[in-house]
Amino acid sequence: MQFDIIEKGQYTIVQINEARFDAKLAPAFREQLEKIKGNIREHLVLDLGEVRFMDSSGLGAVMGAYKMLRNTKISIVNPQKPILDLLKLTRMDKLILSHPTIEAAVAATA
Repeated sequence: MQFDIIEKGQYTIVQINEARFDAKLAPAFREQLEKIKGNIREHLVLDLGEVRFMDSSGLGAVMGAYKMLRNTKISIVNPQKPILDLLKLTRMDKLILSHPTIEAAVAATA
């Protein structure tokens, strides 16, 4: 399975269970978010711990989530160094904050 969706308290976790978040995975990610957007809690947590590579399609999918869920807090957790570097390079880290753990993301928005 490409994604796990976990509901905990006031947040929804979308865990991406793939090493590559690219043009192959991005459409399925967008489709999944579209399906669940009405049920997403106050805070969406994107767990990218398994992702080792992200291309412009993956970045676009994350940015699409940001735009789609304007009234929802969004965090990225557990990004690997290449993903964190890419977020910084594209300045997406200014829009969507990254945290080392789910607990840190939830605590930061409490």
